[in-house]
Amino acid sequence: MLILQHALHSNWKKKMSNQVWTTTIMFDENYRVFELTFPELFDFPALYKLNKVNATTEQKEEKNKMIQKSIEIIKRYHKAEKLNLVNIPTILYAHGFSKTVNLPSFFRTQDGFVILTEPCANILKKFRLGESALYPLSFFDIQLNESVNDQTYYFFNIAELRSYLRPEYCTEELHKYRNTKHKGYPLFDLYHADYADHAIAITQEALTCDVDLWQDPELDHSIFMSAQLKMALDEAQLSEAWQLFLCELK
Repeated sequence: MLILQHALHSNWKKKMSNQVWTTTIMFDENYRVFELTFPELFDFPALYKLNKVNATTEQKEEKNKMIQKSIEIIKRYHKAEKLNLVNIPTILYAHGFSKTVNLPSFFRTQDGFVILTEPCANILKKFRLGESALYPLSFFDIQLNESVNDQTYYFFNIAELRSYLRPEYCTEELHKYRNTKHKGYPLFDLYHADYADHAIAITQEALTCDVDLWQDPELDHSIFMSAQLKMALDEAQLSEAWQLFLCELK
């Protein structure tokens, strides 16, 4: 009996290792109205103060410049660019939040920056992240001018791109943009509600990817993950918030 159980478990693990999982940053359930400051580039508390006053013409111009800087950072982040260390955020800003808030292991700010809880980040640190990096954040309530709690969260700068997408085998709901994000690659998008097992097709080469988590230059806001990382998140009961779906391998 024990031999049979061991054989079944081995077969299950072998099957799992031949899988790749995907999700999108843009699930509504992942959305949180949080903000970040990027030192030397964008100062959120300064913008927050400007939003609280009847701005002069000069202040309005300053506000517009700050918003443009913020947009530039957002674009860089969503192109999977590695940010300079001097510009990495260290504080996650909330507005009137309960100190007993229980955040999911994986969520995004309104600008699409990925944030992880400390237990989730600790799992990822054990895997091959390549140039992608995790940076600790304290949690501060800008409205109440005090810390929300003493927990540490992590800003996740995903900076690994791999081109494995096979759009011709993906679900028919896959939408092709006229514009592109990465030179030399067409750009597709799948609405978050259309994500399902086997909706996204990728090449078999993804099974031997040299990193355990990456984005695809052809699929907007995508995240792909190795079976080994998925299993580790499952075992730690931290995968649910990621809303991962099985890829079709071609």
